[in-house]
Amino acid sequence: MANKVNSAIGIEYNSHEIKAVELVKKPDGTLAVTAFSKEEIPEGVMLEGMISEPETFTAILKDLYTNGGFTEKAPVVVGVNNENVILRYATFPKVPDDKLRSVITMQAGDFIPVPVMELGLDYVVVNEAVDDDDQPIVNVLLIGARTPMLENLIGCFNDTQFDVMDIDSSFLAWCRATMEKAVPDEIYGFLNLTDDVLNFVVIVEGDIKMVRSITIPDRAVLDVKKVFENPAEVTEEEIASVVDFMYSELSSSISYFQMQYGFQINKILLTASTAAEGALLEALNQKSYVPVEIPKLYDEYMNNNFDPVGYSGCISLAKVALEG
Repeated sequence: MANKVNSAIGIEYNSHEIKAVELVKKPDGTLAVTAFSKEEIPEGVMLEGMISEPETFTAILKDLYTNGGFTEKAPVVVGVNNENVILRYATFPKVPDDKLRSVITMQAGDFIPVPVMELGLDYVVVNEAVDDDDQPIVNVLLIGARTPMLENLIGCFNDTQFDVMDIDSSFLAWCRATMEKAVPDEIYGFLNLTDDVLNFVVIVEGDIKMVRSITIPDRAVLDVKKVFENPAEVTEEEIASVVDFMYSELSSSISYFQMQYGFQINKILLTASTAAEGALLEALNQKSYVPVEIPKLYDEYMNNNFDPVGYSGCISLAKVALEG
């Protein structure tokens, strides 16, 4: 996405909804939301992160486009975050930039539990350092998406007015949004719950130091889905079930990180795009020995028609296109 554009659309979806935001760059360089929309995805359309009913999904995309009033042919970045997306923190020997992708492709199998040939593989360079033998190394975040899921998704978008320029991790989009508000000297854990996966990442001085992506276990699947699909009727017991799962994974992740790096995490930033987010936060804080809070993101885009709550990932994805 080297070409500069003045308008872009960020789209993210999960098992129960899809949403989009269009950002426009104004003459003074600031950004404004000019269109947004959200559509429910009926049960059965998504199955284990795959689009099991492509025709229905495509129809939903067309409704999203029509109801949102988006600009035709504005470049689109689609965010994906489910069990078909694998995130791993990895270290490789330092090589010239033009050879780095080849080295990563050849050695990624040491870090990802899926044959690399079955994935669309990308990476983000986190930083450069030296190892225990004073040899130069490169720390990267590996992002692997199963090829059938990507082909399935692209096929649906090809039958709509949306012009997809890139597919990104919606969790990383949320991390970017959150990092804009983070205090540089503090060490944050980012915890993101969807009805498909639980993500956790630790940021130290602006660098990713740890990342986990956890599939929702069978014992919590029904309660997690209710939290997202019917939050008004979720019970305290169901909230407790979801939080027990979240806290178990959070606690083990924090312990592992602190044992590996010796740093203390100052704060956990939580997001869960559901009306039950506040109840999850309260219950999690009753268990966690590290304070948990919900960050306020992109308040500058709020107006009489648009509330950015729940749309931070979409906004971040659109900014990727606008910032080139």
